[in-house]
Amino acid sequence: GTRPLEEIGDGRPGAVAYVVTLLAVFAALHADLFLLDWLGAGQFHGGAVLGGEVWRLVTALTLHIELAHLLGNVAFGAFYGYFVGRYLGTGVGWLTVILAAAAGNGLNALVQSASHRSIGASTAVFAALGLLVAYTWRRGFLTHTPWRARIAPIVAGLGLLAFTGTGGENTDLGAHLFGLVAGFGGGLVLARFVPV
Repeated sequence: GTRPLEEIGDGRPGAVAYVVTLLAVFAALHADLFLLDWLGAGQFHGGAVLGGEVWRLVTALTLHIELAHLLGNVAFGAFYGYFVGRYLGTGVGWLTVILAAAAGNGLNALVQSASHRSIGASTAVFAALGLLVAYTWRRGFLTHTPWRARIAPIVAGLGLLAFTGTGGENTDLGAHLFGLVAGFGGGLVLARFVPV
């Protein structure tokens, strides 16, 4: 049978903070708040990141120009983030998501051209997904089940990447893939060290 995954926190505070942050930055960008070039200052730019502007690894996650892009990342990020908070706690869980997303963007900077630019929380969304996949898999909540059931979280994560992370002309597949991989790595580490 299955073993229930222990819940250690409330998923709502982190999910709400995530949504509020993305909406506030979206409003600030579109209102030219403080007359700042929010996009120019914060977007992911491969050459700038490799040149030392490492804050872009995180600030790019908060920027969206199109409403549909924003709403998709708000919905999926809040959904996965809610469970990150439930299983890992708001602090540890969201810190891991942010660090994994930054690592995913960093890996993307290494493989893309120096002129590559991107924005959006999708890398963090896939980092949260990878974190959940690895954590639920390694915590063994499907321990006494057939191998197909045990690898189901991994297959589901790859399926979601294939269906939601690879389409569209403005889709940054590298960022999505590296976010998923970095989140998966974070989940493996946390599953190893979080006490049952």
